[in-house]
Amino acid sequence: MENQTPPFSLEDQLTEIRRIIDTMQKGVSDFDRQVALFQRGNELIAGCRTYLDTAEMQVQQLIDGKLTSLD
Repeated sequence: MENQTPPFSLEDQLTEIRRIIDTMQKGVSDFDRQVALFQRGNELIAGCRTYLDTAEMQVQQLIDGKLTSLD
């Protein structure tokens, strides 16, 4: 069976970001673990930003298309 990446879920990504923040706020004594959590958090944030930018562009295209068709 082939390993497939699950579809992107903004809610899942935000939940993982919250878990990382909670873990880091409680304190992580291992420096390497802190760095790994920070890196993972940045990766998740970048993915969310890309997803939201794309969604915003799609919404704008829909709005522009509707406004154009009303003229």
